[in-house]
Amino acid sequence: MGGRQLTIITTSIIISFSISILMSYLITNNSKFHSNSICIIYCNYNDNTGMPFLIELEAMDKERVDSTIDAKYDTQLVTLYKTTQMPEIHGFHDIVSTQIDKTNNDIMIFTINVDDDPNKNKKHETTYMWVLSRLDPMTNKNQIYTIIIPNFGSDSNFRNKGWYLAIYDNVNDIYTLPMIRIDNMTLNKVEVSIDPIFIGNILNFNYTTAVMIRVNDTHLDKPPDYLVDSSPNNNAFWSNWFI
Repeated sequence: MGGRQLTIITTSIIISFSISILMSYLITNNSKFHSNSICIIYCNYNDNTGMPFLIELEAMDKERVDSTIDAKYDTQLVTLYKTTQMPEIHGFHDIVSTQIDKTNNDIMIFTINVDDDPNKNKKHETTYMWVLSRLDPMTNKNQIYTIIIPNFGSDSNFRNKGWYLAIYDNVNDIYTLPMIRIDNMTLNKVEVSIDPIFIGNILNFNYTTAVMIRVNDTHLDKPPDYLVDSSPNNNAFWSNWFI
């Protein structure tokens, strides 16, 4: 692939993903994007709360698709938007490793292992993000999807509380999965199971992950306030999305 073509492709990915990040944070307090009627195949409803939750898949046969390892204690507050509030960094902001598994019926399991229980988030919005991308060999066009897993602290000033999931198709500028509630999250990891239909039925792709913090709900039409960790570790790469 020529250098000029590669530059054009890279630029288009950056632009489209920048838009999706901004859109993802706009939906977090916008009720019209909320949906409890659209759910992942492996999703059920809690009889007590009526909220969807992801069915445990540990008992199913799985094969590892890909993984990354990230150093412990490498977290830092990388400012994405100027603010006077400086949140405290916790172990659940520290990515230890990531992995993608596929079950015997092609359900994809996306896991970010962190250094503490992510359910301990109390004060802010902590969002765990995946960016999946590949060049479609049939059309020579980009396919880019963003998996957005925000957690709104129980003591925060956000209208929403708890865990949510949304999936965004960057190229077509639509949510393939509008934001739904996740009833529970596993200990020491942020894990969701997804039917490939929500990511264009792609099973092979490049990916990167990150953890970000939004300190309050005052300005939702802006980027998150801080990038805290990423894997593969490349803070400069993630910061460039918001320039």
